[in-house]
Amino acid sequence: AFDGDFGGVFYKQTVFAGPGFTQQQIGTTVQRQVIGTKTELVFPPSEGPPISVTTPVYGNVTVPVFRTVPTPRQVLTPVAGRYSGIMITDNDSPRPVDRGYFGYSYYDGISSALNPGAPDTAMGRQFLGFEKTVFDDNASIGMRLPYLQVYGPPGSGGTAVGDLSILSKWAFYNNKETGNLMSVGMVVTAPTGNGTGVFPDGSPVPHSVLLQPWGGFVRMYGRGYIQGISNFLIPTDARDVTLWGNSVAVGYRLNNDSGFFPAITPVFEAHLRTPLSNRDPNGLIYLQDQLNLTTGAHFRWGRFSVSGATCVPIITPRPWNIEAIGNANFRF
Repeated sequence: AFDGDFGGVFYKQTVFAGPGFTQQQIGTTVQRQVIGTKTELVFPPSEGPPISVTTPVYGNVTVPVFRTVPTPRQVLTPVAGRYSGIMITDNDSPRPVDRGYFGYSYYDGISSALNPGAPDTAMGRQFLGFEKTVFDDNASIGMRLPYLQVYGPPGSGGTAVGDLSILSKWAFYNNKETGNLMSVGMVVTAPTGNGTGVFPDGSPVPHSVLLQPWGGFVRMYGRGYIQGISNFLIPTDARDVTLWGNSVAVGYRLNNDSGFFPAITPVFEAHLRTPLSNRDPNGLIYLQDQLNLTTGAHFRWGRFSVSGATCVPIITPRPWNIEAIGNANFRF
């Protein structure tokens, strides 16, 4: 399976995060202050002219209360629950398989290169899924549900259950002796998640149904393999990003699993992401061209396997600094 790479799309939002600061009124209070003076003539007890005496006059005055806050600014940042954990290359492959699976990713500095001077933003993502084969293992259907956490300055952070994806595969060529395979499929992502975000004008960010047709292959070379997937991500709301993705992965199994010692397969992946819309960094929604390289290893004990990997973007401005990936699969 691919370990994955994609972190999502960036939306323009207003956050409160330096480097400048301003005074913000947060309420009022009543204070007793001098509101004037009063002058009186005082006659001394002894003989003599009267003396003029001026005294202050006090009263209750309502005054504003301020606090110092960072100056609001507009930044491009991810919205928890949008366009994340939905790709066919997220802990998945072109091959239909009976399995349950889990995935975890942590994105350090996501969107930081797009917002110089703003505090760093990070994102964590977990997802659970299952896949069940049909038609003599030549097709499958599955579901996947992510959960996301965005850690950023006030106005951009949040946690959310992501959107539910329904995944289907059909291997129109499936050589079960060699393991070679060609397949097509569709991922339909429904806007079921509870993540929310607003643009600077107060309007909500779009929440589309995402259609993801794809085609892929697996070619075995003894203990080695190469697999590839080409996919399109098409939103039902034209304001959202349309994306073309191309991914390739190579791996080589070093050994067979034996007792407590797992079979180890180092892997290398390259993911090219080409947005077909929303390419303007000054727009409300933005996605840049990306070439993301993932390196890691799979460790398999019989039906159970775990994977660890890191993903680094190559093209600037980089969508994140580095991604840490952990996946687990159980075949049944």
